[in-house]
Amino acid sequence: MPVGDNSIFSPDRYVATRAPIEQAEPLPSDVYFSQDWYDREVETIFRKRWLVATREEEIPDPGDYVRLDIVGEPLVILRDEEGHVRALSASCRHRGSELMSGQGNCKKIVCPYHAWTYSLEGELLSAPSMREAVGFDKSDHALPAVRAETWGGFVFVNFDHDADSLLESLGGLVDRLASYRLEEMKVTKKWVNRFNANWKIWVENSREGYHVPTVHRGSLDTFYPGARRNVFQADGEPMVYAINSSDNENGLYVPRNHTLPFVDGLSAEDNETTHFIIGYPHLLLNVPPDRITFHQYFPDGPEWTRIVSWCCFPQSTIDLPEFETEVEDKYYPSMDMFLAEDKGVCELVHRGLRGRLAKVSRYSPTEERTVHEFSNYVLDHVVGPVEGH
Repeated sequence: MPVGDNSIFSPDRYVATRAPIEQAEPLPSDVYFSQDWYDREVETIFRKRWLVATREEEIPDPGDYVRLDIVGEPLVILRDEEGHVRALSASCRHRGSELMSGQGNCKKIVCPYHAWTYSLEGELLSAPSMREAVGFDKSDHALPAVRAETWGGFVFVNFDHDADSLLESLGGLVDRLASYRLEEMKVTKKWVNRFNANWKIWVENSREGYHVPTVHRGSLDTFYPGARRNVFQADGEPMVYAINSSDNENGLYVPRNHTLPFVDGLSAEDNETTHFIIGYPHLLLNVPPDRITFHQYFPDGPEWTRIVSWCCFPQSTIDLPEFETEVEDKYYPSMDMFLAEDKGVCELVHRGLRGRLAKVSRYSPTEERTVHEFSNYVLDHVVGPVEGH
């Protein structure tokens, strides 16, 4: 769309954010509240990237499905009769009714409104009372499909049919995490929350440890005494933080006296490391040596974010007699605390930015370099990249 010099989309507004980290300023506050800005984020970021939809074990058998809304798009993620994972529009081709809800198993997809019926591949099988519709051909009315690919037990979707493959986009992350055998992990608990904060605030929060000693002093900070943080950039887009614990007792959200075993076959270094993977635009994947936890940030308009958090363990760990007691007493309560802590501070930031007098200052060059990088990622997609940046 054409924009003027004073538009929220004018590159001139963001010169200070584009500057080197030592001189840079954060994004202006209005980009966290503008509907026009949000709409363009959806089109240029979320509808162009690989997004985690669910885990494969949520749909293990033919006919299993999960209904999801992703950036306003109703989708059904299912496993077809051949065992392939598919992502289809959940809007009926007749009058647009939502086709399904929740999670379950079906042989066919039947619209609850007028009983138009589709195969698990999305083909229209029957359309009652349409015989007299001139030129009507069922083959022209299949459910639109979205690209769906899997890695490590995760089901990803992409609205852009021209995007690189999932494995190409993941780059070096695939080899980096191969020894963890993520595809063998099983979901043991899922949290679903809706928070009053712009999605970018959540991603910015996940990209820095500056807030940990203050916000997470009762949860996360105590688990890494004397830890050292290293950062490496995978060959693809995901950003990976490697946190090494010098006492070999690290475990995010877990008291240091935890007893659940580490994944078999990890290196000595991985046994002392937790990987934090930032998958733009909406994934935070934590990989300590005993399990995985991950968070999906789904924007729901400019001012709300739906966050789905998961905890997964190897089946061999789940089978241990002490497993339920350990996770209920130690792992899950710590996750509850962590989510509550981040919810509180992210909503504080969102409310504070709303004021007309709100004016953000500067980044910390030592603590917020990756937040600056994320801000420029957003600008590259919404406003357009700048040469040499």
